[in-house]
Amino acid sequence: MTDNQKWETFLNELRAIDSGAYAPPPPPLKGDEDQEKSSPTGTQETENDISSAERSYINKLLGTKLVETKESDIELLRSDPSNPLHSVKSFKELSIDAPLLKGISAMGFYNPSKIQEKALPYLIGENCCNMIAQSQSGTGKTATFLLAMLSRVDVSLSKCQCLCMAPTRELAVQIANVGRQMAQFIEGLHIGLAVRDETPDVDADNYVKSHILIGTPGTVAAWMRGTGRFRIDRTALKMFVLDEADIMMEEDGFLHISRRIVNHLPPNCQLLLFSATYDEDVLDFAHSIIPNPVEFRVRRNQLTLTNIKQFYILSPSSDVRYARLAEIYGSFHVGQAIIFCATRREAKWLERRMTADGHKVKMLSGDLDVHERETVISQFRSADFRVLITTNLCSRGLDVPQVNLVINWRLPLNRQGAVDCETYLHRIGRSGRFGKGGLAINFAGPEDEPLLQQLENHFDITIPLLTEEALSEL
Repeated sequence: MTDNQKWETFLNELRAIDSGAYAPPPPPLKGDEDQEKSSPTGTQETENDISSAERSYINKLLGTKLVETKESDIELLRSDPSNPLHSVKSFKELSIDAPLLKGISAMGFYNPSKIQEKALPYLIGENCCNMIAQSQSGTGKTATFLLAMLSRVDVSLSKCQCLCMAPTRELAVQIANVGRQMAQFIEGLHIGLAVRDETPDVDADNYVKSHILIGTPGTVAAWMRGTGRFRIDRTALKMFVLDEADIMMEEDGFLHISRRIVNHLPPNCQLLLFSATYDEDVLDFAHSIIPNPVEFRVRRNQLTLTNIKQFYILSPSSDVRYARLAEIYGSFHVGQAIIFCATRREAKWLERRMTADGHKVKMLSGDLDVHERETVISQFRSADFRVLITTNLCSRGLDVPQVNLVINWRLPLNRQGAVDCETYLHRIGRSGRFGKGGLAINFAGPEDEPLLQQLENHFDITIPLLTEEALSEL
């Protein structure tokens, strides 16, 4: 098979893939005697059938802030030990033009987040480096690479100079919108989209004229190849960003596509890779495509646990759990709460039961389309309802300061049946945001006690039983 035939086969694969405030306190919960005995039984699919790309978009919807909480430390892993460490404490310390600084300020951002203060000096200025950066949603990574791209653009050259690739159309649109806000005072700068059904502004040779393009793998690869209606002039590219690299590198996802695109970049193009995780597979992939990178790792310390009181309640059945939930609501004021269930069936059952008892609750699960999810998240942020019932779909990224209670209706498990400590940390971290106090309550049956012990051993903590005395002191 010739190279052209291989590329056409590759493009056909791509086309198949790319065709994708304060509210009044709630009423007390009614006891079981007032409720029809209907509990969730049997099994039903979990959120595992939601694609990683889709889950990533939900995480971004949940975490709209560009600046992280000050509970994460940044670890620098440099390929060149002689390269001196340096950081900045304000955006003004960077070589950023006044119009871009004005745009950042207009968005309400004056000081960089942890990852921004460490990473931006290596991305902006004369000595720019390739970079591998691990950061969770909400740590400011989107702003980091957007600032870097906006700082590299020569507005007088109507060519695509910076290219960012994201796993879904929705993510690409969101990134582009943030970039346009930042660039609102930069005269003549244009940020375009390389997504399906998009018609870009092109020159006489069909080269895209947008200075910055944010796109999805299939469309980006097709435009890079340049055999269709639209083309990207690869020779003008100064920077390429691969966002959500943990998704891009999945064997059944975008790994093949991402590698092909990187291989067609000019040799002097700066490469940035951001990932939500930093396991060995991601690292191997990153090092295989990015030469001599500076590496950053967001090291979430356990201070996120110290301002959150954690308890467990022994509850062998769903009805017992609901009765205990009633006691919790009757004992102290709940601002807003998130309840994590294991399955959609369980979440739907709980939503129906709480709604029947007069509570303003809504459910967020993979059954909803993107627009419906956006609506639910927006309403929860605005405190239109008090309790969000969900699955692991929103265990990360939700920044709602009013949330002071997280309930694990069931503890999160990994595929091996052990407790998922990382997901647990992200779940309870939905309370206690920005250093505020929070409460995490874990419902557990007798069979779950080994799981609680696993959590205690992993985090070197003690999770006590929630007694009546402890409940009265909350």
